[in-house]
Amino acid sequence: MQLNSVYLYSNKVDVFTNALASWQTERYRRVYNRNLKVFRSVDNRIDLQVRNSDQKSADISGSTVVFNIIARAGKDLILKKDCITQSASTGKVYVVLTKEELENLESGSYNFSIVQEVRETIDSTDHRVVSRTPMYTDSQYGVIGILEVSGDVFGEADDSLLIDKFDYVNPASTGSTDARYYISSIVDPRSETVVPNSLHTFQLYFTDYTGSVIVQGSLENSATPSRWVNILAPISYTSASNEYINVVGKYNWLRIKHLPTTGTVDKILYR
Repeated sequence: MQLNSVYLYSNKVDVFTNALASWQTERYRRVYNRNLKVFRSVDNRIDLQVRNSDQKSADISGSTVVFNIIARAGKDLILKKDCITQSASTGKVYVVLTKEELENLESGSYNFSIVQEVRETIDSTDHRVVSRTPMYTDSQYGVIGILEVSGDVFGEADDSLLIDKFDYVNPASTGSTDARYYISSIVDPRSETVVPNSLHTFQLYFTDYTGSVIVQGSLENSATPSRWVNILAPISYTSASNEYINVVGKYNWLRIKHLPTTGTVDKILYR
């Protein structure tokens, strides 16, 4: 019997104002906050507890707490978002980083900062910032924290492999009467990590293509295999634009051979 525990707890961070500003008489000084960790494909709520330098809950009435995500390289501001006030008198706010906002962020580390703004209303849709002060992530006056964006909780698909290099072969140059053809760059299907009935998909992008396409495989261990076999019989196309081919099996190397009559093979995506 297996027992696996999962936990539901708030993603909570203490942040400090410079109220009192002594940092001398406190019984406890927080040296640092942990890194924040969020995940793509789900909404992530981050709770913030604003404290003064005496570790007491701070009253933030009349102000807005703003959460910023900043690129570690280049320092570009990626996202700026107002926190939702849960209790101004006790300094409790939270921000929700939605799955849509995290969708285009690559996995990795980013910086985050939190600022407190006092605003003056101009009209129903606009305001002016009267003052902006930093909120510290520790009692050492650190204002920059680290945000870790982890991968999709439902799993991530690897990028498809682009094949856009095709070598022209003219058998007539060696005295043969066979038709001219093109050979693609070779594909490593990572045979050491797949099962014997693994599915390989080639998505072919044509421009008004008429001709035939052959999927070839090799079991040689060399990175430059010389012996190839046709895995499938030649597949004929007439005025084709987009097509796909599925191959089942375990091979050390794969490639595409095509014999055009008219048109071109622009590119192939492999997964």
